[in-house]
Parts: sequence; structure tokens; C-alpha cells
Amino acid sequence: MPRVMLRAALAFVFAILAVSAAATANAQPPPTNCQYQNPTSPQTLFPGVSYQAVTVVCSAQQPQHTTLAHVLSIDVGSGSITLDSSAAASSATFGLTLPSQFLTATKAALAVNANLFAANCCYYSAAQQGWPTQLCGWQVSGGVTQSPQGAKPTGCQADYPFNASLVQMKDGEVRILYSNTPQAIEFPVVTAVTGSHMLVFGGKSLGPFSGSSTDFFGPNARTLAGLSKDRKTLWLVALDKASTGLTLDEAAAVMLHQGAAAAINLDGGGSSTMVQASTGGFAFLNVPPDPASDCLAGYPDNQDPATCERLVGASLGIHVAGQGSWPK
Repeated sequence: MPRVMLRAALAFVFAILAVSAAATANAQPPPTNCQYQNPTSPQTLFPGVSYQAVTVVCSAQQPQHTTLAHVLSIDVGSGSITLDSSAAASSATFGLTLPSQFLTATKAALAVNANLFAANCCYYSAAQQGWPTQLCGWQVSGGVTQSPQGAKPTGCQADYPFNASLVQMKDGEVRILYSNTPQAIEFPVVTAVTGSHMLVFGGKSLGPFSGSSTDFFGPNARTLAGLSKDRKTLWLVALDKASTGLTLDEAAAVMLHQGAAAAINLDGGGSSTMVQASTGGFAFLNVPPDPASDCLAGYPDNQDPATCERLVGASLGIHVAGQGSWPK
């Protein structure tokens, strides 16, 4: 599709979606009361990528919810950033792996966990590595669809939409799209990962509010992705469970605070992982929420045994020009 036609088609899609998203946003409870305390100074990790940690305290519910937010700000408008995602072993069946293993295998600069998955069961052990699973929602790796739009295999929550996707197109442009269209999106998408819910759209919160204290809707560790209105800045955020973690509507408030015009909720809880390449192989930026005492044996030699990084279905990688190698 010619670039002009592509942009016109995208504009049409977003014009329609904005109406639906705004109506949904108006049905949400009042804005969440969150404060942002003791931020660290932004630290440049790689060209075009900075990291900052900030304590978030949300007091709309009692007791108040707190977390340490680990924020990556990524200049996706620079032309030097490529997004990468896991590929299925065969027939859309993924093998459980660690985000840190995905990072080192693909020589990415950074990686986070991505889609929710059907076999969401596994602390790390060498015996469980490679166990088969399927992803919830759309996923594309290297331009090849690995999991179709709207995918909800057995084991995925049937009442979650799985229709909000972070994508990078062939020309390098990054977008957040609703992906449960009646017909498959035909834009030249190279990479796509999908979250459970759209948290922010059109600069308004869509974060689902629930009085439930379950791990998913209650306060918990989370991995989030958000995009600025001009689509030049991508934020990846990992929320620690230390203290309490945040609910989905509170997570939406965090992304709005960053400046996101659109944001999605990726897999979270014990799966929430943010890792960077380092001299020693890799280093965690967040604190995986599972205590080491709960982990099964079999850590990789360079993994910190004080953490408990879970096996996940898929990961999202960030490649920076001149840092390691880009995916082919």
C-alpha cells in the first residue's frame, strides 16, 4: 500500500475508534488520585533511551496503593529504534522462556514481557523451559503473524478483550491500535504485541475500574506500554509489587502522567520483567515480584538468584542502532 494511502487508512481507523474510546472513557470513575514522589534523575542507558524510577502513591482507595515505577523513555521517532518480538517454535506454539534469555538470544538492548499466554503457570526451572503455550491476542514477529488478532486459546481469559496492540510498521513508525477488526489489519506490520486492555486512548483513561482484589484487577505488578500523541516517544513501564502495586485504572493514571496519548496493559504480576543488556550479559531494572524462596531450581548462571524471573510466552525487545545486532 502506498505511504499516502496507508496514512489515510490509519487516519480513518483512528477517527472511528476515537469516538468509541471517548464514550468508554466517559463511563469511567473520576480520575485516580496519584502522586509521584522522589523521582530519580533520568539516566541515559543507550542512545535515545533513558531510564527513571519514581515512587507512585495512589490514595483514591484505602488502604492507599504504592509502587516503584521503572520508566523507559524511548525515542522511536529517531529512526534508530527497532522493536522485536518472540517467534513461535512451530504452528503458533510458543516455548516458555525468560525475557532475559530472549534479550541475550536476540542481542536486544532491552526487553520486557509481552502478551498474556495460555499456560501462565510457571516459575523458572530448567525442566519447564520450552514448555508449549499459546498467546492471547495478536502477535507479529519479523513481519510474520505468530498469533492471530483476537486469539483466545483455552487458558486465556474469555472476557478480556485482547484487542489493544503495540505495533511497528515496515517504515519504522510505531503505533498503538485496536486490533480486533472484522478483517485482518493489512498494514505492513513488522512487530506487534497485544495487551489485555487498552488503558489510555485519545489522551483519556480507559483503565477498567473494579472493586475486585484479585491479582489481575487488584493492585499488582504490571508491565505497560504507552505512546505520545506525535508517536515519537514510547514509554515502557514496569510497576513493582513492593508495597502493593497498582490497579489497572491507577496504571492508566501513571501513563497519562508520562504524557501517553495511548497505552496498553501487557502481562503482569509475576511475569513483569524489565531487563537490559549489560557487560555481564543482562541486568534487571525492575524487581520481579516473586520471592526467591518460591522459585524452582535451575537458574541460568548469570541470573541473580535473589530474584524470581518467570518463564513467559513472549517478550518484546528494543534494538538500538549500534548496540548489538538488529533482527533480520
